[in-house]
Amino acid sequence: MFKVCEISAGELLGADFGEEQQKDFLLYGVSDPEAPEDHTLVFVKNKLSDSYKETKSCIYITNEEMDLSLGNSCIQIRSRAPKNRYGELLERMACLMPKAEWNFVNGSYISSDVQMGEEVKIGPFCVIGRNVVIGDHCEIGAGTVIKDHVRIGDHVIIKENCMIGVEDADIYRREDGFCRTLLHLAGTVIEDGCLLLAGAVLAAGDTRTTVLGRGSMIGLLGDVGHNCQIGDKTLVSGKASISGHCRVGSHTYIAPMSVTTNRMSVGDGAYLGIGAVAIRDVPDGEKQFGNPARKVLEMKK
Repeated sequence: MFKVCEISAGELLGADFGEEQQKDFLLYGVSDPEAPEDHTLVFVKNKLSDSYKETKSCIYITNEEMDLSLGNSCIQIRSRAPKNRYGELLERMACLMPKAEWNFVNGSYISSDVQMGEEVKIGPFCVIGRNVVIGDHCEIGAGTVIKDHVRIGDHVIIKENCMIGVEDADIYRREDGFCRTLLHLAGTVIEDGCLLLAGAVLAAGDTRTTVLGRGSMIGLLGDVGHNCQIGDKTLVSGKASISGHCRVGSHTYIAPMSVTTNRMSVGDGAYLGIGAVAIRDVPDGEKQFGNPARKVLEMKK
């Protein structure tokens, strides 16, 4: 879990906190229903791991029909529109968090709580939000935006006009009918030795932390969606797009302008050719091309 706050459940839920015998507890962030963790807010859309029965001090947002076997320390909030309810609670959680206090440094706006390592170079016109950690020997190019709750390892190079930890299109509707995106409070991690070329986008997670693995790259104008897990030494080339909730293995190559659909897996050592549109999981070591993407032998037949 990516810790983003310390907020009491009673303060977050207000009048909906529950019965008098319910003990208050702290929430540290959000977690994924397929791997729920203690002290988190959990939105249950479809799948819920059986491990939820072992969690403590959680709030589960579900539909009205779902009946969970929860311990005394957890709370279930049933809703006719659970995603909308989750979105509203995320908004309230964000309001209860400390606000950024900005420092203007060498032409960039940097939150006062940013933790920065040794020999970090930051170009002008950057914005770096709160609860951000930047490791040693990093370079942040001009015009880059790094939103809240981001961890950047050592020896990372981020070129000009990149967008890190931004929100992706996972929408809900408020009671007034207005369309809004879920706040992405699960955080973003860029591990050691990564390279992001100009205009690259790495979205934050809204239920699971987005991770760019050690020594990996996102090419010119490439993008990786929310809740994605990218393995070590993987190349996401220029203008390629990895949709939300995807898992991409290690030593994998995603060629320019190729695309994956949501909730896909691309295995270790796999290869997606130029312009490929992957609509099914790609096994380890397999090469696929075309639209829809198919393995090389199938194309020859």
